Amino acid sequence: MTMLNNQWLLNLMTVGLLVLGTTSTFAQSATNPSARSNRKLSRVLFKPPSDDKKPDQTAEAGSRHPIPCLQGATSTTLVNSSSSQNSLMPLVPTTNLGLTTAEKPKLWIYLPETSARQVVFSIREEGTIHHSKTVIPITGSSGIISLQPNQNSLPLKIRKNYKLSVVLVCGEKPGPNDPARDVWVRRVESSESINQKSALEQAAWYARQGIWYDALNFLIQARQSQPQNQDIIGIWANFLKSGGLNAIANEPVLF
Repeated sequence: MTMLNNQWLLNLMTVGLLVLGTTSTFAQSATNPSARSNRKLSRVLFKPPSDDKKPDQTAEAGSRHPIPCLQGATSTTLVNSSSSQNSLMPLVPTTNLGLTTAEKPKLWIYLPETSARQVVFSIREEGTIHHSKTVIPITGSSGIISLQPNQNSLPLKIRKNYKLSVVLVCGEKPGPNDPARDVWVRRVESSESINQKSALEQAAWYARQGIWYDALNFLIQARQSQPQNQDIIGIWANFLKSGGLNAIANEPVLF
């Protein structure tokens, strides 16, 4: 009788441990939406907003004089750089205008290998002369980097266009022939709260809404969290291609 009771108790303990293990697995899955969504999401593609009218002229024509700190580049290739990898290439759709919900958005830009050691990043509201200017050091390595406005930069206003300008400083200080690129950003209101979703899910949601910069930043977060994940790297490359950035879709991101 005692042996039967002991066997019954042992069986009961075994079943209990199995139930606890299953519950623990479900709990981990429930509290880690990133892991779930990374398995489900296979692509994040940018859908341009219906109202994507860009502001006035965004770049100058340029001449053919060489750029001293960018080997093989001229000011002509700098402006017409949709397929050139020896030029500055801001990560922005082909309209040269991207939307954001952020008060102080980052600008991501591809830099080719260069002897320059700093860039100047400035923000100006359309139709004004006010500038927010930030000097940012760089290593000179080729890759995609982020440019962040300084702490004194004013927040972007809703439904206003802002010119983001990047100047690669070839000498000790900025000069008239230094390579430069201008792009535009417009801040919009977010109509839905998706803070509880994973980085990939948020990137997909913003991409469907046509909010380029936010989708881009959440994809960067996903890449940073799993830098060797080939699925995420593929999602990133296809997202850039959907925005017309085929030339740099496979370039490294310098976090």
